[in-house]
Amino acid sequence: MKKTLFILFFFIGAISIFYSSYNTKTYIGRFVKWRASDTEDFKKFPKYEFEASSKPFYFVKNINNNLNNLKVNKSKKKQSELIDVLENSGTTAFLVIKNDTLIYEKYLNNYKRNSINTSFSVAKSITSLITGIAIDEHLIKSVNDPVINYIPDLIKTDSAYKKLHISNLMDMRSGIQFKDHDSPWGDKPKAYYSPNLRDRIMELPLEFEPGIRFKYNSYNPILIGMILEKVTNLPPAKYFEKKLWNELGMEYSGSWSMDSKKSGMTKMESGLNIRAIDFAKFGRLILNKGNCDGSQLISEDWMNYSFNISENYKLTEFGDDLYYRNFWWIYANKKESDYEINSIAGTGHLGQYLYIFPKEKIIIVRMGKKDKNVDSWKTIFQEIVNQIKNNYAHRNI
Repeated sequence: MKKTLFILFFFIGAISIFYSSYNTKTYIGRFVKWRASDTEDFKKFPKYEFEASSKPFYFVKNINNNLNNLKVNKSKKKQSELIDVLENSGTTAFLVIKNDTLIYEKYLNNYKRNSINTSFSVAKSITSLITGIAIDEHLIKSVNDPVINYIPDLIKTDSAYKKLHISNLMDMRSGIQFKDHDSPWGDKPKAYYSPNLRDRIMELPLEFEPGIRFKYNSYNPILIGMILEKVTNLPPAKYFEKKLWNELGMEYSGSWSMDSKKSGMTKMESGLNIRAIDFAKFGRLILNKGNCDGSQLISEDWMNYSFNISENYKLTEFGDDLYYRNFWWIYANKKESDYEINSIAGTGHLGQYLYIFPKEKIIIVRMGKKDKNVDSWKTIFQEIVNQIKNNYAHRNI
């Protein structure tokens, strides 16, 4: 009898695992069937869709194809022409914009101007922008507010949540558990594939005290999304559409992925799916300190706060000039008691990059299916900026 019951339970368990493995409504099903994340994932997840603007903004075109032949450092030991680097690195789109003028535009690997590129973690930086709007509108009182003011049930998961502030989330210093590996029990795939991200958040303890140290964590923007839901009574994607998307003059339609149709939670950590030229318009908004063609979409106070760095935000383990603040990577040099910002970046898996160079008024967008054969895109971007600065003096660009 015991043997029969064992066989029966084993059979039921095996059937359950098999079913879960091929049912993409479950986490395990997605992990098994969808496997590693890729740039076509926007076709897999359900999504909130946005229409193109009825009054699109177009950058002025003044293409300088001489940049094709610019020698850049693809590695410490080898230089190559920029076009060769782009063709052999999995790049899908590469744009360079200065003073609202599009001076370089390339699409590769069968991608075109109207091809969708997904953001991956560049979405975290866009989450920062809409959080700033919610604060401007007094829907969120302050970044210094305790998170439990908005999501009180977190304290049932771990009493230490009473010490967690919104700013800790946005500076990646939350202390929330994040097992940073790709195994099925790791938090990287769980944050990406979970069909109910709200439930997943409510399961997570803190692994260290908030505010103590930096740890990159995809749950942080998801929790910000839950706060935005609470205060706006809208999915964050819809709040984004209303407050930013409809105001930036997007040339094409777009979407923001959700965890599942049933849950409807916006994938704040990764899922913004738009065209490369429209990603550049977020860079334009940063350069103009939250202003878009005369409309102050985000307050200068928020923009100044986002990029106000100090030694507290320095990531010495990643580089002497790198800081992280408010879901943005910031490269800066310290000048006596002040800081000179070199570049501001939103970055994503497989080499999605939105780089803003405030002093030079330059935006660079690189999107890709892969990120290979390049040691440092930041180095290449800086080499392009230096070349433009030199040529601009001679009116060649």
